[in-house]
Amino acid sequence: MTTLATNRLMLIVAVVLMICRAHAAVAEEPAVAQTPETPGPKASDESDLARKAEIMNSARWRRAIFELGEWLSNQPLYSAKQVARIKSDFNGRVAKMSSYEVEYLLDDLDAKFKVLDTPEAQEARAWVGQYMSVMSDRKREELLKDVPNVVTMSAGQLSQELEKIEQKRAQLQQQHAAFDQSRGQLVDQAQLSRQQTAQAAAMGRNQGSGGGGGAYSPYGNQGGGKPPFADSHGSGMTLTSGPFGAFVSMSLGNF
Repeated sequence: MTTLATNRLMLIVAVVLMICRAHAAVAEEPAVAQTPETPGPKASDESDLARKAEIMNSARWRRAIFELGEWLSNQPLYSAKQVARIKSDFNGRVAKMSSYEVEYLLDDLDAKFKVLDTPEAQEARAWVGQYMSVMSDRKREELLKDVPNVVTMSAGQLSQELEKIEQKRAQLQQQHAAFDQSRGQLVDQAQLSRQQTAQAAAMGRNQGSGGGGGAYSPYGNQGGGKPPFADSHGSGMTLTSGPFGAFVSMSLGNF
């Protein structure tokens, strides 16, 4: 083999070795993980969160939440456990709301407070509390079973519920008035009966005292040791005892 051919072969071998080493180095190099870029919040989302925070930091929102808490503390419908659940549900709903939904909720709360501040609503609340205070626990649970959530209902629905309470109160008042009237009639009848009995007894005593001995009786002249038909003189039977023993004589003269 000539010198030129030998040099060419050695060059080819060197190139092949360099290529192999390059592939080996690439194979041994650890792959860099491709982490997807996390998209940042959109400008519109940031703006809505800022608007929501502004609403929830306003004096109007704080006043509404304070009034809602006061109402839940003083109302007679829900137990303490139910109030805690209502507050928790309310917080969860608000956390998921957009700024516009929070604003709508605030408007709705203001409308509800206007309804609850009316004299009719205050009378209804006082009546419900008094009405339920005399109930047994079972009756109370039955009544409250279908009570809606005041927080989630609209102002219009709240007005409808107050109308139902007013109708229920009027119905019970009518029933109570009818019961009182019926009971009064029974009391009057019993009193009249007692008066009539007392008057009859007084008349009997007066007649007895006027006749000289007790109440009048058609049989008052009989008995007392007298023989039967003692007013028939000279007639009837006579029991006589003589020296020869007892004997009975009968006279029919005036019978």
